[in-house]
Amino acid sequence: MCSTLPAHGELPLSKSLHQADVVTDDGNGNGALLQKKVWENNERHKDGGLWFKDEAELKRQRGIAWEIVKGLGNSILEGKELVNTTLPIHLFESRSFLERLTDIWAYAPRYLPQAAAIKGNPAERMKYVIAFAISGLHLLTTAKKPFNPILGETYQARFSDETEVFVEQTTHHPPASNWEVVPKDGSYKFHGHCTWGASTRANTLKGTQKGPCHVDFADGSRITYSLPDILLKGVMWGDRITELAGSITFTDEKNGIEAEVHFNPGALGFVKSLFSKSKESADSIRGEIYKMPASGSRKKGENTICTIDGSWLSHIDIDGKRVWDIKTVPEGVIPHPEPLPSDARFRADLVALKEGQMEKAKEAKIALEDRQRLEKKLRNEGRKNGASSPISPKVERKSKKGGK
Repeated sequence: MCSTLPAHGELPLSKSLHQADVVTDDGNGNGALLQKKVWENNERHKDGGLWFKDEAELKRQRGIAWEIVKGLGNSILEGKELVNTTLPIHLFESRSFLERLTDIWAYAPRYLPQAAAIKGNPAERMKYVIAFAISGLHLLTTAKKPFNPILGETYQARFSDETEVFVEQTTHHPPASNWEVVPKDGSYKFHGHCTWGASTRANTLKGTQKGPCHVDFADGSRITYSLPDILLKGVMWGDRITELAGSITFTDEKNGIEAEVHFNPGALGFVKSLFSKSKESADSIRGEIYKMPASGSRKKGENTICTIDGSWLSHIDIDGKRVWDIKTVPEGVIPHPEPLPSDARFRADLVALKEGQMEKAKEAKIALEDRQRLEKKLRNEGRKNGASSPISPKVERKSKKGGK
C-alpha cells in the first residue's frame, strides 16, 4: 500500500523509537489498556453517552479553549472547519492520528476471521462485520487530540495472530489516510481511506471521518460501510459528553443484502430537546439487516432478515442474540518493532512530548508543519509552471529478517 514517501532524512525526525513505544511481541495488544483509559476518565451518563469526569483536565482544556475562541472569533459560532487551526501543544496526546485510527479496530481478531470462515450465509457473515465495526467505537473517546499526520507518514502494527496493519497519510489537503489490514492466511482484507475534519458550533464540537471501509473476502464478496459522526458536547461549559450521531449502512452488493444501524434513534432534535427528553438513551442503537430491493427505495420493515438493537457503550443484540458485550476485552494492535523510517513514532515532536519536553515538542511540530507548507507551495508553483509530477519508485517494506 505504501506510495511514494518524502525524503524523511531532511525532516526533523527522531533517530530511534522512544522506549515507551518499543512493544515486545508477547501476544498482547493495546486493547485492554485503551479500554481501561476510557473507563478511568469517563462513565456512562444517565441520559446516555460518555461523560468525561476528569475535572482538573477539563478546567485546563477550557482555559486554553477560551484563548482559542478569542483568536478565531466568529469562526467558532459559524461552524467553520477547524482542521487547519493551530492548537497549543498542551491539547495533544503523544500519538499521531494514524495510530489513533487503529484503536477502533481492536476487535478485528475476534470478529473478522469468524466472518471469513462463514460460507453460504451472507446474513450471518454480515452480523460479524457489524459487531466488528461498532464494538470498537467506545475506544475512540480520549481526553486529548492526536497530532495531524504529515504527508507520507506511515504507521505499522500487527495483531497477535500475525495479521499485518499498514496505515499511510496519502494527501495533505484534504487530509486523507489509507489503510490495509491483512491476515497471514489471506482469508479477508480490511481496507479503505478516509478524510477527517472537525467543526464547532457554540458548545458542541463535531468530528467526521468520511470515506469507505471495505471488508473483502476470499469468495469475492465485499461488505462496505462508513462511520457515524462524533459529537463532543460541553466543550466550553456544562457536562462534557461524547455521543455518536447519524447511521452506518453496511452493503454487500454481491449477495444483495444491506444493514442500517441508527445511532441515538430517539433523538428529538434541537427545538424539541429544549422542552422534553428522549425516552431512549443517547447511546442506543437500532437497525435491521435486510434484502436489498430490486428497484426503488425500501419501505421500513420490508424484506427484513434480522433486527439489531443495543448500545455502542454496552452491547449489540441481533435477533435477541448477543454478538458483543462491553465485558469482552479488546485485543488491540501491537506496534511493529522495526517499522519504516516514515513511521509516526519517529516524529521528533511526538518523542519530545512523550519525554515531557513541551517547548521542544512545540518547536519540532512547527518545523514539520512549516516544511509541509513549503513543500505544498513548491508543488503548486511547479504545477503553475507546467512541470509534471515526478514519479518515484515505491518504498518496499523490509521483512522481519531485514531483507527486502
